[in-house]
Amino acid sequence: MKQNHFVRINEARWQQFSEFNIENANQVKDYPEQFRQICADLALARSRQYSPALIERLNHLVQQGQQHLYQSNGFSLKQILRIFTQDFPRSLYDNRLFILGSTLAFWGLGLIAFFWVLLAPDHIYWFVDPMQVNELEAMYDPSGDVQTGERGAGTDVMMFGFYVYNNIGIAFQMFGGGALLGIGAIVPLLFNSFFFGAISAHIVNVGYTEPFFSFVIGHGSFELMAIVIAGAAGCKIGFSILNPGALARKEAIKIAGASVLPLICGAFVMLLIAAFVEAFWSSSELPVEVKFIVGTIGWFWVLYRLYRGCRYAD
Repeated sequence: MKQNHFVRINEARWQQFSEFNIENANQVKDYPEQFRQICADLALARSRQYSPALIERLNHLVQQGQQHLYQSNGFSLKQILRIFTQDFPRSLYDNRLFILGSTLAFWGLGLIAFFWVLLAPDHIYWFVDPMQVNELEAMYDPSGDVQTGERGAGTDVMMFGFYVYNNIGIAFQMFGGGALLGIGAIVPLLFNSFFFGAISAHIVNVGYTEPFFSFVIGHGSFELMAIVIAGAAGCKIGFSILNPGALARKEAIKIAGASVLPLICGAFVMLLIAAFVEAFWSSSELPVEVKFIVGTIGWFWVLYRLYRGCRYAD
């Protein structure tokens, strides 16, 4: 094949490759395959001893492809916000069955634990260590040191860091645990569900309702639903391993991982918001009526946004 004919039949493809836009999802999806074709074109041009200018042009395209494919994958704040506002809702829709299953499992078991301990108070010790129960009671006792003492700004900042570390650690554990056939995602999801339901009922039984629920209502919407979302993401990974369909298992995991990545990013942002609210708002001395009103609005907003994401593709 002569060089002119070689250039003519491939020119459009080379031009498209050179105009790669990372914001274009279709281009991103096809880019690895296009890169392999460009590499093949370069090898062919060299073997046929086409002009140095053409070889240099193809070599430049290969270098461009390597830069895009192998550059650092670190996320900037701008990228995270874009994923949270654009890709996250779309991913909720794509994975709505896993979101629904995770939601039903979390709240279903949580309600069972709640009514179980509510009707049989002593059974709290079946599930929670007595020392931990005492610590929870001390934390929410209206006349205790925690509720009556003053909390400084330095403590708020320290607790913000603790909440970020703890909550995000749980979410990523559930996502990564999905690789264990989904078991690593399901077990933490159900454990947190049962634990939250059991201790909520115990707090009601001992009469510390107001301090407890006025504390958790503010950040609970973001934190608990982020855990549900992380659990759904982990289960999707596990399901792709168990049921790869017509795909090779490696390819199925890769596709599932790309599908749920925005869910993890969304859960990450929600947990950051939850940690901030928990550290600086939930523990504040604002009137409990204000906390209940704002917290209720927060719950409606979070559930509405998740419903919109799961209901509509755009």
